[in-house]
Amino acid sequence: MIENTNKSNSQIVRVCTFNLRRGDLDTGTPNEWDKRRPIAKICIEHIQPTLIATQEGYPAQLKDVLDDLNESSKSWSWVGEEIEDWHTINAIFYRHDLFSLVATKTFWFNDHPLTIGAAWGAKHSRGCTCAHFEHLTTKASFIIYNAHLDFPSQQARCHSIPILLSQIKENNDHIDNVIVTGNFNNWPEEVEGETPADELTLLGQKASEIEQMKEAGFVDTDQYGVTSTYNGFRKAGYGPKIDFIWISSNSVYRVEGETKVDDYHDENGFFPSDHFPVYADLVYAA
Repeated sequence: MIENTNKSNSQIVRVCTFNLRRGDLDTGTPNEWDKRRPIAKICIEHIQPTLIATQEGYPAQLKDVLDDLNESSKSWSWVGEEIEDWHTINAIFYRHDLFSLVATKTFWFNDHPLTIGAAWGAKHSRGCTCAHFEHLTTKASFIIYNAHLDFPSQQARCHSIPILLSQIKENNDHIDNVIVTGNFNNWPEEVEGETPADELTLLGQKASEIEQMKEAGFVDTDQYGVTSTYNGFRKAGYGPKIDFIWISSNSVYRVEGETKVDDYHDENGFFPSDHFPVYADLVYAA
């Protein structure tokens, strides 16, 4: 059961980004979705988010997540379109008792972003779901861009950021009202294990897709940004931080407390996904 959160401060928006790993994968293994679903449910209950930006969600899997969120309060909805031939969706789940949906749109990372298609060495289409929300109580508005960049094509990731930034501009979304979430896949090598983990973490922070975000005026809500967010269904994370929540340096929102990486697993050591969810409390400060 997902309870109401932050009742004492209605201005707080707890944003979570979570790569779910496609629900049609891992069939017949301990990590298949039917086994991970109850772990994911408990994990989200612990986080108590008000907005969840997911990547790699398979349609039936997203229905399961929504059903679990709405088990008691019936206060959740989601938006998003399929972005490639795997039918996955970069969904944005939101509390419709807290926020009204003003507009939503999906675009793709290629030279014609309103048309589905892969580009720049990516084998499959990659895309982004954006949604404009207004807080029902405070009337504060914000726009979330939930992206999933390619792996392993570094060229595709590098070219995707200008598309993201151009879409923000074309939508007339002021950067100070924009929150960017997602899996940036800023992994500097194709085969894990070739580079020491600590060096890999630093290389990930220097990736062009991360540098471009910073140059555009965005800051990682996690001021340290060194905790690995990929676990590969293992006990410890490996590699750089690849899952992000970004706001602008002049955002109308400020970060309350620390951005957290939730490493929840069940008593048998099984994780809800091969990524850890990341979440942050954002407070309207304008």
